[in-house]
Amino acid sequence: MSEKLFIKAENIQVKFGEREVFNIDRLSIYEGEKIGLVGANGAGKTTLLRILAGELAPDQGTVKTYCDTCYFRQFAKGSESESAPDSTVEELGLVGTARADEQPPVHSALSFAERYELDGKALSDLRIQDKVWSEAVSGGEETRLRLAQVFSSDKPLVFLDEPTSNLDRKGIGILKRRLKNMETMIIVSHDRALLNSLCTRILELEHGKLCSYDGNYDDYLEQKQAAVARQWTEYENYTAEKRRLEKVYQEKKEHAKQIEKRPRNMSPREAGLRNFLSHHPKDAKARKMEKAATNVQQRIASMEVKERPRELPKIRPDFRLTDPPENKIVIHGENISFSYGDGTEILKEASFRIANHSRVAIVGDNGAGKTTLLHMICGKLAPGTVSVVPKANIGLFEQNLSTIDYRKTVLENVMEVSIQKESVARTLLSRLLFFESDMKKPAGVLSGGERIKLAFAKLFVSQVNLLVLDEPTNYLDLPSIEALEAMFSEYEGTLVFVSHDEEFIRKVATEILEVKDGKILRVESF
Repeated sequence: MSEKLFIKAENIQVKFGEREVFNIDRLSIYEGEKIGLVGANGAGKTTLLRILAGELAPDQGTVKTYCDTCYFRQFAKGSESESAPDSTVEELGLVGTARADEQPPVHSALSFAERYELDGKALSDLRIQDKVWSEAVSGGEETRLRLAQVFSSDKPLVFLDEPTSNLDRKGIGILKRRLKNMETMIIVSHDRALLNSLCTRILELEHGKLCSYDGNYDDYLEQKQAAVARQWTEYENYTAEKRRLEKVYQEKKEHAKQIEKRPRNMSPREAGLRNFLSHHPKDAKARKMEKAATNVQQRIASMEVKERPRELPKIRPDFRLTDPPENKIVIHGENISFSYGDGTEILKEASFRIANHSRVAIVGDNGAGKTTLLHMICGKLAPGTVSVVPKANIGLFEQNLSTIDYRKTVLENVMEVSIQKESVARTLLSRLLFFESDMKKPAGVLSGGERIKLAFAKLFVSQVNLLVLDEPTNYLDLPSIEALEAMFSEYEGTLVFVSHDEEFIRKVATEILEVKDGKILRVESF
């Protein structure tokens, strides 16, 4: 690694009202580093990126920059989302939730001068040469235009905030290739495959502190797991030693008590007088034993307390309560054709089958028809075109979150649809990283990511036995995505989902269907 220093930040403190978001002692960025910045929603990732890029001043501390920088925002500059405070965007803003198949046109984010300065090769690589002077573009096209601006800038240090937003699989692949050719960057992304392919270091914002891990995202996870293993060893050693000392203390106290026990023929008054007037050997021994017991007690009190590492509880729902179908095939379509009213042909004599208990990822380029297919499965479009077995009880997840009653608490929302015991519902919420203190919160005060997880929880404990999910990982932080992966992998019903998240698909899907050129094709790998 080069020793050329690009950024030096010291004593960086940021507060939102009375809440301290983070307090960072020091951070140095060197030439040649490709750094992934990770952390939970609301941890302050975007805020830190803006401070390092010089767009925002910290409440305390200094940032010295020794090179030119370029900053790719998650949202276009001047948009309603971009202008909101970082905490609002990260924690509350469910923005840009249009489906990939149905993205409405948006005004191009670039000025005339900015478009004029775009590099032709960048435009060609990103396949948007014909969109440069368009007044209205899709969300994915707008993202590509802003990325072309980054690649045209030739600045030595680039900050990237969720650059895969609104990009389909093809767009993400192009982005990955371009970023590999860049020397120095700091990137915020929930795309673990991207972080694994690019990063030489991971910075994690957690509980207001910044920790550094060498390597890519998988290396970071391995180091975190090793730290948890060490924490378990320390906790087990601590509890074992504490139990041993407590046993020694009780034995010494009991021994002292036996020594002090008066003879049977001596009254309490006589024993008290004896203790006052004499120095009987047994009295001295008892005092010594009491002192030894006190010393043991002091050792217990002075021990460094080791906290028990947090474990994800096991969920044991009774899936039989959903009256699941027993058919081998639960969804199938034969020679399906579908076009929208404007003549846009989406499917043309396409056929597919989905087996019971399978977890099927639907992939494809923007506009290929992924969301259209989900809506046909659910009967929202062309009812009856796709056949679903009678006992299949479909639960559709879309990010309008219309199933949540914002006046009710988290637990009340879940229990109003639950066919499972309350203990199962609470365990499920815990697995989705809701703490006990969150159970009584009104849903209206939850962050955007928390609302998405609450909507999932309602589906999991309901009568649903066939889950249909459109981009389930959008707007979730990495810990939440990983929690969902674990839950979906254990799901006993049938799961059909659209996603561009390569790692999520690898971890969850048992089968992949690609919507391409009007057909639905089974593919072996993503």
